[in-house]
Amino acid sequence: MLSQAALSACNFLVGLLLLRRTPHTQYGLYVLIVAGVQLLTQAQQAFIGPALVRCLASGELTQRRDFIGVAFRYQRRRVLVFALAAAIIILGLWWLRLIATPLVPLWLAAMAAAMCTLYREYFRMVLFAYRLPLQALKADLLYIAVLCIGAYLATFTAAPAVVAAMAFAVAGAVGGWLLSRMVWHHEGWSINGDPKVTGEIAPLGTWALIGAAIHWTFSQGFIYVVAGTLGVTAVATVSATRLLLMPVNLMATGLGSMTFPTVSRWLQHHRVGDVFKRLSLLAAGIGGVALLYILVMWIFRNWIFTYMVKGQFSHRDTLLLLWSGVFLLMAMRDQMMFLPAARGRFRIMAWLTLATAIFSLTTCYVCMRLFGVAGALMGVLAGEAVNILGFIALSMREVASARSEPLPAGAAP
Repeated sequence: MLSQAALSACNFLVGLLLLRRTPHTQYGLYVLIVAGVQLLTQAQQAFIGPALVRCLASGELTQRRDFIGVAFRYQRRRVLVFALAAAIIILGLWWLRLIATPLVPLWLAAMAAAMCTLYREYFRMVLFAYRLPLQALKADLLYIAVLCIGAYLATFTAAPAVVAAMAFAVAGAVGGWLLSRMVWHHEGWSINGDPKVTGEIAPLGTWALIGAAIHWTFSQGFIYVVAGTLGVTAVATVSATRLLLMPVNLMATGLGSMTFPTVSRWLQHHRVGDVFKRLSLLAAGIGGVALLYILVMWIFRNWIFTYMVKGQFSHRDTLLLLWSGVFLLMAMRDQMMFLPAARGRFRIMAWLTLATAIFSLTTCYVCMRLFGVAGALMGVLAGEAVNILGFIALSMREVASARSEPLPAGAAP
């Protein structure tokens, strides 16, 4: 929680610096870059994370070292190949004059930010799977310092979005290096380990990857729908009001980094019904904290926009209310999804998320045509409501199906 609070404050500060000291279009471009990087990091975590958690929770030392090393080798090679291919495509499109010259450094900076962030997030994921959040916090503080300094310097340049993206990349590289040292000193890894230990990655991760990509489509992808329909300035308007509520999202996401490994361990010693009750209480607690934060922010919203953001945006209060509903549902949904995930129900989760994404984006586009910028958030809110109800239904289905299963070791009869 401390780690996510620090990251939340960092993201808020970076966004505030760009909002106050640069044109809104530059902030909008930076938001688009961050949203794209989030897609890649969520995809990596979804594909590798489930098998990683299972191996580190129950595997022997040699298996754990082999898994971390082989998965890292797998990830590094593919990231380099895709980065090289992307660079060639970008330069080729520029040579054919299909991309304007000012956009080339922006694309390349975004690609560098994605590569370095994937490197950092891999070893951060390993530390959380080991249940070592304090180590991750130390590396996060270094990452935060580098990113905030870089973002501040970016505001003095002629291309702040490009320089801020490069600061994003440098912070990711520095933070990833420190995290990798921590993992090495804890148990280390074998880069030439037995590839058989990663055999669970594809069976467990493929459907989780599909689900994560689809979920990003309606939780973050709507930003690109707004950009294509209403322009980059509209992205800045939507993102500026969202910025005030990001601490709620990052709190839930940060807790989720530890919740998935914890739920996997709970299922080894407790009934599925008891685990569902614990997650329900956790979701209710997070929802209560989120609601308290939203209330305080709403009371002081005029002061915040006048003296902190130093900007006024059309439909500000309507957007704040819609974002409040989105983040409140999102904070609770992030906890309720872990029971079916820990039970390996990634395929049905992917189908559920696909149906939700189609419903959400369709609603988003229709409402945006009718109500403008606020309509985009109406679609996101509707999608989050359907999503959380779906995950609750899946969890209750798991509770019902587990009644006929034998009790786990150590569970009370």
